[in-house]
Amino acid sequence: MKALVLSGGGSKGSYQVGVWKALRELNYKFDIITGTSVGALNGAMMVQNDYHKAINIWKKINLKVLFGEDAIESTNNFEIYKMYSKHFLKYGGMDVRDLERLIKRSLNLRKFYSSRINYGLTTYNLTNKQAVELQKKDIERTQLDDYLMASASCFPAFKKKDIEGEKHIDGGYHDNLPINLAIDMGAEEIIAVDLSAPGLKKSPKKKVKITYIKPRNKLTNFLNFYEKGTMNNMKFGYNDTMKTFGKFEGNKFTFRKNQLEKNRVLYQATYLHIINKILKYKNAIKKFEELVNIDVSIEDETKDEIFGKLMLRVMESLAKSFNLDETRVYTHHSFNKMLQIKLKKYLKEEIELNEPCKKKEVELYKLIKEADYTELRKQALLNPIDTLKAVYIYTICEA
Repeated sequence: MKALVLSGGGSKGSYQVGVWKALRELNYKFDIITGTSVGALNGAMMVQNDYHKAINIWKKINLKVLFGEDAIESTNNFEIYKMYSKHFLKYGGMDVRDLERLIKRSLNLRKFYSSRINYGLTTYNLTNKQAVELQKKDIERTQLDDYLMASASCFPAFKKKDIEGEKHIDGGYHDNLPINLAIDMGAEEIIAVDLSAPGLKKSPKKKVKITYIKPRNKLTNFLNFYEKGTMNNMKFGYNDTMKTFGKFEGNKFTFRKNQLEKNRVLYQATYLHIINKILKYKNAIKKFEELVNIDVSIEDETKDEIFGKLMLRVMESLAKSFNLDETRVYTHHSFNKMLQIKLKKYLKEEIELNEPCKKKEVELYKLIKEADYTELRKQALLNPIDTLKAVYIYTICEA
């Protein structure tokens, strides 16, 4: 049987909706879904097969739902923590009644309990100090929303959840990635979506096939809920899942399949020609190869593969430096076009502000244009990665 395991992670949980979108497109079916905290909430929507409702819920969850008029909008983590701390000291944690009402309205008990997908969640009973693992069959219809909120009661940020006189807190205090619960329910093949958020994680008790999907980019702070961050998280979840299953390529940036190889074939010869022209001497070439970890003893075919990986490293470093959109899915043409646009912007600003660009790769790019190989050779050994980035810019813009 196939299982999807969803970790806790607060606002990072919108990433899992992006994962869900990709898995729907890949027509991947599950027999079991287990989740902790926000993963339990997302999992319930998946059992109901209410994808669009899940998106709508995430669009509505924001700090105003949690804090009301006291809410502030900020990406400053200190400000967010201060707001939660204030409410903990004053009220013993956030009062999440508005969030509970939103979750309760979103549940469809008929669809949930009639679904062919089995379901499990974790929470922690603070009253008797025992972990609680519940399957669909164990949860009374009238208490489903209570146990979902208990699993997601991220104490001390949120208040403890009272169920029949007993206090419950976030399942992350027991197991933030309930793989073992899925195994106990019969899972033989698992996709585990780990948001890398605070919480305990237990090692799998049994050897089964596990495919992990983890964020490759920085997600929102787990306590900060805002719409732009939510939508970005979803895009990252979608992109990472498609990369995990070989439909997209890249690491922190995302490219359509085979685009990186097309880019390598198009530019490799010119790129290496410029590098060799800059270095010129064998000793300099050897030293440079050591600095960027190029093994010259490997076979030609493998050299192309190594060069492709090196070029991806250069491209992504440039994209980060030039502030390209990390959520976008690029072709090699659209990616290079965006770099060219950014370069023109920086060069124009140099003229308008009458001061040099502070980006090292732009400074080195201008040296390549000026054919100042003496200075370039020195810079290549002092700043090898920046030199590689400058050569890439020159290659796509001038060569």
